[in-house]
Amino acid sequence: MTIGEALKKLRQSLGLTQAQMIKGSKISITHYSKMEKGQNRIFVDDLMLILQLHKISPSSFFKKYFSTKDDIIFSKISQELNRSFYNNDIKKAKNLKKQISSTKYVSTELKDRADLIIAILNSEDDNTIAITQAMHDFFKHKNWMADDNAITLLSNSIRKDNLKDVTPLIMMLIRKYKKLNDQNLTKQRRLATVGINYLYVLRKYFANSDNIAFKILSWLETRL
Repeated sequence: MTIGEALKKLRQSLGLTQAQMIKGSKISITHYSKMEKGQNRIFVDDLMLILQLHKISPSSFFKKYFSTKDDIIFSKISQELNRSFYNNDIKKAKNLKKQISSTKYVSTELKDRADLIIAILNSEDDNTIAITQAMHDFFKHKNWMADDNAITLLSNSIRKDNLKDVTPLIMMLIRKYKKLNDQNLTKQRRLATVGINYLYVLRKYFANSDNIAFKILSWLETRL
């Protein structure tokens, strides 16, 4: 992908016209149009100014539109890790964890996700401590609530003995996604499954839990 093509994709993702994209700069629409088409040279100062006008860092721009070889490798590992989780394939997950551990510059999030997946797939009554620790490490990441895979992991992590640790995470989701019907159907199902699994464990093992139960039931009703 050329920088001009990346600028066009960025502009379209922002929902802007070419005139709006360069508003605040001295670049003409004709010149900018040719920049997107690769017919005019793109000067560094012009690119930096356009990104600055839209409050986009150069690093995020290049990371999004110009994946490095490492980015591609990490993305593939991440997809395979998710597949091992959905297929209940702990052997595959453990092999991927070894690969992650031996790969330079891999994200901490990916390492923690591998640990959590293995703990869940290997879950026994005496493995709750491992799951709780893995959850603690994984859900400290700032953007987990925007990650569908993280939400699914949370849903499948809920146990009798870690309910105290899970409760604050559920409350965070409720605060972020106040009305489930504001989300697309797939997101609604993921979030609702978290609430339902939590309620199941809560009502099965704990008396005196009506306040939290009613709060979650009220949240689930926002999907209707």
